[in-house]
Amino acid sequence: MKMRLEGKHQSYQKTARRLLGATAIALTLSTTGALAEDVRLNVAEQATENALLTLAEQASVQIMFEPSLTDGAMSPAISGTMSIEAALAKILAGSDLEYRKVSDKVYVVQKKNGTATANVGQAGAGAAAPGNNASGDASADDDMMFEEIIVVGSQIKGARISGSLPVSVVSTDDIVATGAVSGDELFRSIPQAGFVAFNEGAVGAGVNAARGDVNSINLRALGTGNTLALLNGRRMVLHPGFQTENLVPVVTPNTNTIPTFGVERVEVLRDGAAALYGADAVAGVVNTVLDDDFEGITLRGRYGFAENTGRQDLTLTGKAGFDFNGGATHLAVFGSYYNRNRTPASERDFSATSDRLPLVVGTQWEGDSQFFNSSVNSPFGRFRADERIAELGDDDFHVQPASGDYASSCLLDRGDGVCFDNGTSLENELRFDFDARNTLHSARDRFNFFGILTHEFDSGMEFYSEAAYYHAKSVRHSFQGQVLTAQRFMIPTTAYYNPFGATTLLDGSPNPNRIAGLTDVPDEGYNIEVRNLRPVDAGPRITTVTDQSFRVLGGLRGNWGVWDWDTAVLYSEATTEDLTNNRISMTLFQEAISRNTADAYNPFAGGSLTDLTGVGTNTPNSESTIDSFRIDVSRDGKTTLFLTDFKVSNAELFALPAGDVGFAVGVEARRESFEDDRDDRLDGTITFTDSVTGELVSESDVLGSSPTPDSSGSRWVKSAFAEFSVPLVSPDMDIPLMESLDLQIAGRFEDFDYSGSAFKPKVAAAWTVVDGLMFRGAWSEGFRAPNLVQIFDPGTTRSNSRDDFVICQAQVDAGQIADLGDCSGQGTQSVRTGTEELKNENTTQYNVGVVLQPAAIPGLTLTADYWRVEQSGVVGIFGDQNQIALDLLLRSQGSSNPNVVRDTPDQDLIDLFAQSSLSAAGEIIEVHDPYTNLDDRTVAGYDFALVYNWNADKLGDFRFKFNAAKLSKFQQDAGELGQQLLDAIEAGDLPASVEVTGLGDLREQNGRPDWRFSSSLTWRNANWGAGLFARYVGGFYDTSVDMEVDGETVEYRVDDWFVMNANVSYRFEDGLLDGSRIRVGVNNLFDRDPPLADEYFGFYGSMHSGTGRFFYVDISKKF
Repeated sequence: MKMRLEGKHQSYQKTARRLLGATAIALTLSTTGALAEDVRLNVAEQATENALLTLAEQASVQIMFEPSLTDGAMSPAISGTMSIEAALAKILAGSDLEYRKVSDKVYVVQKKNGTATANVGQAGAGAAAPGNNASGDASADDDMMFEEIIVVGSQIKGARISGSLPVSVVSTDDIVATGAVSGDELFRSIPQAGFVAFNEGAVGAGVNAARGDVNSINLRALGTGNTLALLNGRRMVLHPGFQTENLVPVVTPNTNTIPTFGVERVEVLRDGAAALYGADAVAGVVNTVLDDDFEGITLRGRYGFAENTGRQDLTLTGKAGFDFNGGATHLAVFGSYYNRNRTPASERDFSATSDRLPLVVGTQWEGDSQFFNSSVNSPFGRFRADERIAELGDDDFHVQPASGDYASSCLLDRGDGVCFDNGTSLENELRFDFDARNTLHSARDRFNFFGILTHEFDSGMEFYSEAAYYHAKSVRHSFQGQVLTAQRFMIPTTAYYNPFGATTLLDGSPNPNRIAGLTDVPDEGYNIEVRNLRPVDAGPRITTVTDQSFRVLGGLRGNWGVWDWDTAVLYSEATTEDLTNNRISMTLFQEAISRNTADAYNPFAGGSLTDLTGVGTNTPNSESTIDSFRIDVSRDGKTTLFLTDFKVSNAELFALPAGDVGFAVGVEARRESFEDDRDDRLDGTITFTDSVTGELVSESDVLGSSPTPDSSGSRWVKSAFAEFSVPLVSPDMDIPLMESLDLQIAGRFEDFDYSGSAFKPKVAAAWTVVDGLMFRGAWSEGFRAPNLVQIFDPGTTRSNSRDDFVICQAQVDAGQIADLGDCSGQGTQSVRTGTEELKNENTTQYNVGVVLQPAAIPGLTLTADYWRVEQSGVVGIFGDQNQIALDLLLRSQGSSNPNVVRDTPDQDLIDLFAQSSLSAAGEIIEVHDPYTNLDDRTVAGYDFALVYNWNADKLGDFRFKFNAAKLSKFQQDAGELGQQLLDAIEAGDLPASVEVTGLGDLREQNGRPDWRFSSSLTWRNANWGAGLFARYVGGFYDTSVDMEVDGETVEYRVDDWFVMNANVSYRFEDGLLDGSRIRVGVNNLFDRDPPLADEYFGFYGSMHSGTGRFFYVDISKKF
């Protein structure tokens, strides 16, 4: 399309690119939200056409209009600080014209009750842009071809396909309406975003979690790693931390590296886009576009506090934009600083204690112990002697207070306020309360900086560059660790505090701590095994995580005749330093306990005798003794991304009867790498060997943490893509019920080191039936490549309680237990390993939708879309319990599962199996559970949107937006091994008590609600503005809690959740406050607690927020 422009600067191509790019983005459908900031204006009385040009220049916006609309029209003078909307209303007052806002930077002037052109490429519109004057009288020599920036979902500049794509755009105004101050809060406002697995409310306190200032994005709830995140159209580096999701390591970009201030828009493509962008774009693409073309200086500060806690937030931001070299060079910089203090879990009722039974009083779950989540791993330890103690009647015993209600059950009194009872079952009151000293919200300091520099050469070629830096520090307190099942160790007979130790110490003096009067304990005493103990007197663990990343990019773009080209080089790096103070070395801990002097550590002292919640301690252990086994534990990570690409496009490759065919082609090469460096006491460098038995106990020397080796890896990915936009029908062809028909055809080839290559196609179509009614649809194939951790993990060991079905089946055959449902779990080590043999996960995707813009209701847009994703070969692990079940099945058939490694059976087991049809088997040593391409998955749902803009004259401007997502299917089908177990259960070859979980329809389970929506209503009138934002998350079932009712299993239902945010603002015009704006707001207006669940802190942190009603004041000043 040609447009005549003349202006003060000859930077036509850059201006045109911004103008048409912003317009194309806005017209994809999307959304308009709250209102733009006010600007200082001084527009003289003049012809309306010139007034619009002046307004566009002073406000740095684009105004689209047909030149003939303004012929002979005059407009009054306007002066002062006001919104763009207010200025347009004054300029157009008394005329038959009206305006429509299509994005933060673009407005359309049209006849009243008219409809704006739905595709800029089809409009012969005039345009006013900053720094330019448009005139219908300009000479033909000044004609120029506009260049368009890429719209997410297409690589063709100027292509006529945007309407065929299900794209949502979140503008800066929408961000204001949400009240978000972080990338995580912003992305959670998108209903199509699923559970956020990377967040401190959803992960434990352990070092194996991705901790610190990190959050993830997960469109369609397909899982972390299935959404491609872009910044200004190019990939973001992955966060160095990884963690398991469904027991498989997953990785993600960190959404908190993106500030909410300085973002022009967020484009969300709700469709698979592997054919255009490559791997990871299975669920869709999220592209964050920074505001790179503003001028002037803006400073802003925001302070907020939560009503129910001591939480306080402070945000300071600034941005500046300048033109140099006669407008050929533009520099934009902006930065933000965010500070938040720590919120203890004890400050909120739902998270104050691990005992959540009071929260289910009056429901069918009242008294259900599944809501009592305190731990038997307590300072009141559980122990086992070498032999049975006559006075206890058992070799197992535990520590408890010797007074009050516990006095009657004391079997042996130590005389120091504690006593021993037999068995290992602790009374509820003696269990450890996790949340009493946990942190709900960590203390955080976050700094973001971005700089963007562009320079246009006389030839029209443009240099562009980006520089970004992110630094964050978070500090949280959490509960002390406990002795794991795989870390149990012995206390020697010579230990000073061994109550069943030797009668004399090594120096020959009497042992003052051996209990007197023991009838059958020999003089040399018994060794004692520590089975469960949490040494809380060492204090809480204090974790400090420092996250940093930087990104540098340099590129050139321009045109060769009718071809647009673009090339760039990008390097980005992220690091994480995770340091935890107050951890405990197992080796040093055993040494301290084993001392035969009074400075030994006493593990039998219990916890506080006055405060059984574990917040305080009252043990006699000295600080110097505790210091002797305290250590710091680190985990350092690093990821890098190197990327270079080159692409060309032509929106007018050749002409068809319906219009021009567009074409784009490009190549890309990128290198990805990661390093995960664990502390020497975690990675096997320093191990824990029991000093009493001489046996290696664990590859980890850190109390409460399983061993994890160091890992690292890298790979190259080479790719090429091609895309066509094909118009088949145009309006001037006058075909009934077919105003237009456009196609998008694309394909991409990617070649990965290790996981092979793939070619994935895509076809999309948009059919406009009549003006204002369009149907759209797409079919595509996609893939997700295994991440580097899944490939290079050398072997991660985890210890969990599992049922040994083989030995238990022998017990059933011998009549010792009734069935496998009575099988008692035992500590089982599972070794999960990566492999270079993993293949890409393949997907097939479909979507169909309709867009309605009724002419009878100007400003109204309605959309509805159906989508479906079919995945095959999803990377997972079979699961150690399933491996054991398969071992039982195969042994019943005369073989065995080699992944279940067993010891040689002792005589007791040989005698047991003699009563069974199974061959004798030893106890499990470990279970090998490698990552593999496992199950298939089908996920489907619907998206609905409504956008309505209404100019109510003197009442002001109103804008309403509604965006909803419905999940209609989440079917997980078994792979080959899983199906083998299911078939065996169905045939009766395995008992029904063997369960294969995680299969079937997982909709409405564990963070996958049927419905989610968000909605906003904003208003502006002169200097005043206000906004409401609502967010709804539907209910779902927490499958970790269930009960039997009339023979049916009933799972706990997590309630739905609805929160509202509100704000009101005022813009000052006079005096020292001229150019200032103040906004006050309330998030979570009705102070809704998150719905109760059997999760960390009592709610799903991946879905809901634990912040109550939150007040803030936001002040900004433009210079």
